[in-house]
Amino acid sequence: MMRNPVMPWLLPMVALAAGDHPDLLRFTNGDQIHGAFLGIKDGPRAVWQRDDLSAPVDFKTTRIRHVVLHGGRPRKPPVTLSHIELVNGDRIPGAIIGMDAETVILDTSCAGTLRVPRSRVSMLAPNPMGGRVHYHGPFTEEDWKMAQVSFPDGPPPASGQAGRWAFSGSAWHWPGGQAGTALVRESGLPERAVLRFDLAWKNRLNIALAFHADFARSEPAGDDEKRDAKARAFAPVDSSDLPRLFGNSHVLQIYSNFLMLFRTSVSVDAKPSCERVQVNSNHSVRLGESGRAIIEVRANRASGAISLFVNDEFAAQWSGGDAPPGMGGGFGFVVLGDDSPVRLSDIVVSEWNGMPDSARSLRVDDQDVVLMTNGTDRFAGKAGVLDARGRILFEGKHGQLQFPLEDAAEIRFARDRLAAVADAPGDGVLVRMAPIGLISGRPLAGDGATLGILSPILGELNLSLDSAVMLDFNSSNQIIDAWDADF
Repeated sequence: MMRNPVMPWLLPMVALAAGDHPDLLRFTNGDQIHGAFLGIKDGPRAVWQRDDLSAPVDFKTTRIRHVVLHGGRPRKPPVTLSHIELVNGDRIPGAIIGMDAETVILDTSCAGTLRVPRSRVSMLAPNPMGGRVHYHGPFTEEDWKMAQVSFPDGPPPASGQAGRWAFSGSAWHWPGGQAGTALVRESGLPERAVLRFDLAWKNRLNIALAFHADFARSEPAGDDEKRDAKARAFAPVDSSDLPRLFGNSHVLQIYSNFLMLFRTSVSVDAKPSCERVQVNSNHSVRLGESGRAIIEVRANRASGAISLFVNDEFAAQWSGGDAPPGMGGGFGFVVLGDDSPVRLSDIVVSEWNGMPDSARSLRVDDQDVVLMTNGTDRFAGKAGVLDARGRILFEGKHGQLQFPLEDAAEIRFARDRLAAVADAPGDGVLVRMAPIGLISGRPLAGDGATLGILSPILGELNLSLDSAVMLDFNSSNQIIDAWDADF
């Protein structure tokens, strides 16, 4: 049987594993405490230990929103990003070692060898993401900062002079109010990058995403008095203000029904400029007044080639020529309108291998779709068995094919062949893993290192929590919910 090889580039991620970072428990009423998660017992109840307590205490999981483990860092990263996706949205990390008409076999580090009914598998991802993962979160506030044109190093807390982003669990929230404060990471974006995140909003969507930013400082033109007046205000409708926030960068403005891409620059004498980049193809974006979408940008800093996907569907493409000098490895977000609450979550940064498209954007009802790792070849038809030599038998329109599983980026199964999705249990938990992995079910018992869980698809599992970063007991799946930044 074919086993996905260990990827050497994943080994440096050990440095990101949990050290002395405590666990964090957040209650549904907004309270939170640090300490150590010791497991689950009957109830179900979470067992918790603090240094200032003589003995562990336990809490009903119905009162817990989530537990962030080890400061959002995995104790032990996985050795492969290969995974399968189930019809309920769960993503099980592991090497795909077998498949026939009825079953997919997965070798996992979190739950051993799993035999999964094929009708419950919506996707195989032997080589996902296109490259090495650089960031997955946010699970902590570390390495993020805020910047505002009049406060480049961040607005003072509770000053009333500028709005602030609020971190809550595994998301950043912009509560609305006066726009102009950017949320940024100053490094971590590779030269050829995939930046993917979950975006939710209320009222009209108007947000700017900067990528490959170097955050070079600029000064507005004019005498000192004009410069001081200019520095006191950020004008969201004025694109010339964007380089004052992000320096040399590409900045994509996303509105409810249209897009604009700008190339921002800061000259050697600190003068900002902004140039619009023309889109290469017609695009149609209809995101509505309030809602939720998965945004994915693929960008090559050197060539200026940029692609945008919305909800895994191709949306637009640009090839803006040479990148401005000095572009860097940072990225950031800024809301462009007042009274426009926004939430950012599930942010993933990875290297881009140049794939211009995705099998996700080609999924159809009656055919399986395969996207190969070269980013250009794709096939539609019916995927057959995985043989002992690791080859997939594929019946296409023009005959039968055989190809090594390791040459496939992802295989999306036809919608018509998938089983219906069962309702999630009311007292369930979502186990979130880093950098990829999501397993849902009813918690049974655990000791802090492992967790017994009853999955509606996989049955009873004994999960290792080595790669887990969060146990989500009361996750909101509503598009519009109470975005209380203090919860």
